[in-house]
Amino acid sequence: MNFPDFPSQRTSHSLDLHKPDALRTAWSLTQEAFDKLLNCLSSDREQAAHEYETTRRKLIRFFESRSDAKAEDHTDETINRVARRLSEGQHVENLPNYFYGVARMVFMESLKQKERTPVALDDAPQSLNQKAPEPEEPDAMVICFDRCMESLAPESRQLILEYYQEDRRAKIQLRQQLADRLHIPLNALRIRTHRIRVSLEECIKSCMQTYAAGK
Repeated sequence: MNFPDFPSQRTSHSLDLHKPDALRTAWSLTQEAFDKLLNCLSSDREQAAHEYETTRRKLIRFFESRSDAKAEDHTDETINRVARRLSEGQHVENLPNYFYGVARMVFMESLKQKERTPVALDDAPQSLNQKAPEPEEPDAMVICFDRCMESLAPESRQLILEYYQEDRRAKIQLRQQLADRLHIPLNALRIRTHRIRVSLEECIKSCMQTYAAGK
C-alpha cells in the first residue's frame, strides 16, 4: 500500500480557543502534524496508511449522506482540525469517534453559512459594482459551542460526542455498546448524557448572552 502523501496545501480555519478573543486563525498542516496524525492512527506504517484512507472515505460518505456539495472539502477541513488538536497535545482515546464529532461541528458551521440569504438574480448586476464586504466575524454560536465543549471534562466531552455520533438503528447499537463499556444500564447512560447536554446548553446560553452584551 502506498503511504499517503503529505497534503501540504490544506489549511484550517477553525477557532483558536487558546486566544481570549477566539478569533478565527488560519493554520497550515505541517509535515510534523501530519506524521503525528498517522502515528495516532497506527504505529505500523502501512496500517496507518490504510486507516487514513479508510477514515477519509468514511468522512466523505458522512458529508455526502447529508447532501453536502462540498463533502471532500469539509472532509479535509475535519482531518485538518483533528491533526491540529493532536499537534497541540490533546489526548484522544477514541480517534474514529472524535473524527465524527469534529465532522458534525464542521457540518453545523456549513449549515449556518447556507442560512445567509443569497443575492437575488435581478440584483446581481448592481451587487457587482458594490464594494466587497468586510470579512465576517466568527459566528457566536460556533464560538460558544466550541468554548463550552472545551470546558467539559475530557470523559464527558468524549461521551457526548460518541452518544450522538450515529443515526437511526446504528445509534441504538452504539448507545448499548457505550452502556456496556461503562458497565451501567442503558437508562443510566441516558440520564448521564442528558445531564451533560443540559450543562452544555446552559453554558452555550450563558456564553451567547455574554457575547451579545460585549457587542
